[in-house]
Amino acid sequence: MWLPGLILLSGCGGPEANCDSPETRNSVIKVISSDSHNALVEYAAKNSNAVESTANSASTEAARSETREKASQSASYRLDDQIVTNSKSKDKRSVTCSGTLYATVGDTTAQKKVDFKVEQTPDGGLSVTVSPFKF
Repeated sequence: MWLPGLILLSGCGGPEANCDSPETRNSVIKVISSDSHNALVEYAAKNSNAVESTANSASTEAARSETREKASQSASYRLDDQIVTNSKSKDKRSVTCSGTLYATVGDTTAQKKVDFKVEQTPDGGLSVTVSPFKF
């Protein structure tokens, strides 16, 4: 099952799909950061002392909830320097890849392995899909 987010990059493709290009990295982060039910960010937000401290100082439950939501929306993401190519198609037009994704919310950083697929489209662009991760 692939994450519903699919990023098409036109004009970025070379002769073959690549797991570790800047365009691929940015696409993976964009897909994950646009997921409003991102379990990694929810985990980091729930375990952040800074977020919890701010939320606890709010006077109503609605304000506490809003504080947590805003913290989750301001999460920062990065992929580890090492991205692994798991497989390549025979024609080298698609690759499956893995890397460690880090999400930081407040004072807490959570990490999780993320799997994704990069495919060269017929027009020479790239398509990036991200597999959902489970906790």
